[in-house]
Amino acid sequence: MAHRTLAAITLWACVLLNVSAASQDIYRNEEFGITLSVSKGLLLCPTPNDEHDHGPVLLLGNTNTKDCSDDLAIHRSIDVFASFNKIEDTKTLARFLKSQCTGVFKGNCLPAPPHLGIEGTRSAAGRVNHTDGWIDVVVVTQAGKPDPLFDSSVPSINYDLHLHTNREHLENDLRVFRSVLATIRLSPAQ
Repeated sequence: MAHRTLAAITLWACVLLNVSAASQDIYRNEEFGITLSVSKGLLLCPTPNDEHDHGPVLLLGNTNTKDCSDDLAIHRSIDVFASFNKIEDTKTLARFLKSQCTGVFKGNCLPAPPHLGIEGTRSAAGRVNHTDGWIDVVVVTQAGKPDPLFDSSVPSINYDLHLHTNREHLENDLRVFRSVLATIRLSPAQ
């Protein structure tokens, strides 16, 4: 009887450990100081071998890794992108947000949904509604030791975190996006 109980406990512990390990991937990027626990329901896309890793791309909904190689504009996703703060257009948070809305997402920056930001950082957020029904919600922040060769008053790394969704999924996807914003850690080398 004791052997059966011990075997059952061991089996149950193995199941729990495997479920826990399988339900969450950890994304780390040492260069830009990004750490993110990928929750259940998100698919972490692998970084293509021929591309520099600027941050994770997470697909929402019923997806598989094949969708990572598709045109991401047709999939609901959360994208984190880090780059060095080296140009005047992205020097400040306000300029950085405007460049994302008008340059990257090709629209006017509308007010973002409430409660979007990254704890411990100054953040700015906006929203772009597209005529085809897609919506881009973007949160920008900056971190890292200033680069005196560029400007010793601004952080050296720009981070944009963006949700690409549609009207039908907006509220649910915003909950997931807020969870990512709450759990991501940005700690570039000082």
